[in-house]
Amino acid sequence: MEDLFVKEEIKELREQITHHNQLYYEKSEPEISDYEYDQLVKRLQELESKYPQYKINKTPTEKIGSDLVPEAKIIPHKVRMYSLDNAYSLEEVQSFLGKIAEKTGRFPEVSLEHKIDGFSINLFYDKGTLVYATTRGDGFEGEVVTNNVKTIKSIPQRIKYKNPIEVRGEIYLPIKEFERINKEREDKGEKLFANPRNAAAGTIKVKDSSIVAHRNLSSVIYSVGFLENEKIQSQKQLLDFLKDNNFKIDEYTEFASDFEKIVKYCNFWEKSRSELEVDIDGIVIKMNDFALQKELGFTAKSPKWAMAYKFKAEEKQTKLLDVIYQVGRTGAVTPVAVLKPVYISGSTVSRATLHNEDEIKRLDLRIGDEVKVIKSGEIIPKILSVDLSKRKDKFPEIVFPKECPVCGTTLKKEEDGAITYCNNINCPAQIQGKIQHFASREAVDIEGLGEALVKQLLEHNLIRKIEDIYNIDFEQVKQFDKQAEKSVENLKVAIEKSKEQKFHKILFGLGIRFVGAKTSKILTRYFSNIDEMINATIEDFLDIEEIGEKIAYSLFDFFRNEESLNTIRKLQEAGLNFTSEKIEQENLLNGRKFLVTGTLVHFKRNEIKEEIEKFGGKVISAVSKNLDYLIVGENPGSKVKKAEKIGTVKIISEDDFLKMVEK
Repeated sequence: MEDLFVKEEIKELREQITHHNQLYYEKSEPEISDYEYDQLVKRLQELESKYPQYKINKTPTEKIGSDLVPEAKIIPHKVRMYSLDNAYSLEEVQSFLGKIAEKTGRFPEVSLEHKIDGFSINLFYDKGTLVYATTRGDGFEGEVVTNNVKTIKSIPQRIKYKNPIEVRGEIYLPIKEFERINKEREDKGEKLFANPRNAAAGTIKVKDSSIVAHRNLSSVIYSVGFLENEKIQSQKQLLDFLKDNNFKIDEYTEFASDFEKIVKYCNFWEKSRSELEVDIDGIVIKMNDFALQKELGFTAKSPKWAMAYKFKAEEKQTKLLDVIYQVGRTGAVTPVAVLKPVYISGSTVSRATLHNEDEIKRLDLRIGDEVKVIKSGEIIPKILSVDLSKRKDKFPEIVFPKECPVCGTTLKKEEDGAITYCNNINCPAQIQGKIQHFASREAVDIEGLGEALVKQLLEHNLIRKIEDIYNIDFEQVKQFDKQAEKSVENLKVAIEKSKEQKFHKILFGLGIRFVGAKTSKILTRYFSNIDEMINATIEDFLDIEEIGEKIAYSLFDFFRNEESLNTIRKLQEAGLNFTSEKIEQENLLNGRKFLVTGTLVHFKRNEIKEEIEKFGGKVISAVSKNLDYLIVGENPGSKVKKAEKIGTVKIISEDDFLKMVEK
């Protein structure tokens, strides 16, 4: 039983880490701090170490996040780009350096450099000319952003050094520029950037280089990838070389050969960072000697000769004025604290997320409380604690709503979880996001049905639900501002074409909680059509190898909701396909359920799974009364005894299975 819970936790951690990687690297919209992210990775590393049987080849603990997006033009790096390990205390830094001192016999000389909160860049020069610029990408290859980088004044397009060289650093947005841009966006009614890092990351991939030039990005260069120059033997020599070639380097860099100086430098800049023109979120500590760097080497994702000491989040005290409730696209109801405005880490904060009902209870919050607020990871305002000494008896308790604050549907708290949901698929608070999700490329792919147009359609009451997409009055759409007749005709074609999408993409488009694109494919391989899913029990969902309890309960609830079922029926009437592709050559196995135990002779596990599905069978995850056949190979496990106890399970050999699918 313990193994089952561990396997489920490992799977959930992988999904969370992948999700947060996408938000941070691809969308520049992180939801959690670096510390919270690192704790997820650390926990996964611990479990993979203790239970190696559940570790996969492409585990997120051994690869860096990727900023690559589909259809981007990419170029391989000549030398791989790594990410740094983080330390959140000086004790961790001391331990890191102590191990190196023990290995080498002396305390190492290190460089101390500001950790710029920006966007990693790789620049390749040949014959003294900038040939291309790429993002870090996945560490092995990056997206080409050359034209945009050429608008950055601090990056030279020509240098003195004539041999091939990869130069690396950070692109950032100066704080004053960030404030200016956000003021302009506010005046235009546009969405504000959350912080300078997000703004820089978003800007570097903008297609219009004139927009990039207007935003006045800057840079700091601090390392190289490919470089064949034996004269450069240390970080100090490298920085001198970079400066001599007109690259902007960190002017505050210092070198230290004792821990006391490192502590003094880190403490000084933790207190004084607000005086800089750029956001820094820590100090990078590197071995100065390149020979020592080479000796220490790398882990799967980080150098063993460098570490980032991350600053603690800045804290301020202010007053809790109110709590309001927001309903997201998935129906999650999130309480938000309304605060007396307070300035923290480069911006004025007037709201903070409270995450869920349990968080309100944990903090014992009351309206009127004096609260301590931090900007978690310099991103998300968060209430840390309550100053109980300033509480007055009259302060009212906060009561979490029982009904959706927008549509009035009775709210439901997830099984064994903390999140409260509105399960109305047509809740007005959710519908814009749900429609955009349904129309997205990963779902039914309706090109042209983006955020701006969906908003207009809702404002003009042309759509109120997902299914209304297929009854749009295009003549009225032509009357919208900025809607050319050709664009409307293209939209009409795209909507009609979306009816041809495969079942798994339509299922993903419905926005069922916890059901991503991969899970949708798994479900549509297992179930022949939507009616089988609608009539499935929780146990039926749990029989599927890759489906855990959280997903099973979410699916069961979704298909018991009248609004969800009505949307599905309307989409079917519109002509959308809710039937799985028939990949089987012949329906010989007729939906019977199989499980494999032991080592097979003719197949690998994934191969026999494909073979079972090809002939109309299904593979489930555990021995249960639903199992029809247990295929037994060499050295089988305890599954055989469990199957024998049930009595109805047929225990067969690999050869028996092959006879079943013979024509």
